[in-house]
Amino acid sequence: MTGRHRAIDRVHRLKAENTDLTCALNTARAAIAVLTAECKRLEGQLDTAGIDLSGARSDLEKAVAEIRRLQQQHIDDTVRMARLRRDLHNARPRFVEVPATAERPTAPDSVPLPHAA
Repeated sequence: MTGRHRAIDRVHRLKAENTDLTCALNTARAAIAVLTAECKRLEGQLDTAGIDLSGARSDLEKAVAEIRRLQQQHIDDTVRMARLRRDLHNARPRFVEVPATAERPTAPDSVPLPHAA
């Protein structure tokens, strides 16, 4: 082969390689477009999930605050009930024995009954 034939073969090889690289570039561009669309879709989903998560976190904080309030109310109610029971017990009339030495003169076998003072 002469130098001219080698140059022509080289040109054909370079054209074929250029065609292959152009196809690979177009394939890569299509893949990039698909990945870009997927990325945008996922970003939208992440934004939505972030909003949902912040709402759930807010709801959780409200629920925790309500639980703490109810726990404290339960404690306060228990203390109040104990105080009311004590007050009720202390308010009941107490019967005490009163020593009675006086007997009725008309009833010699009478038994004196105690009465509250």
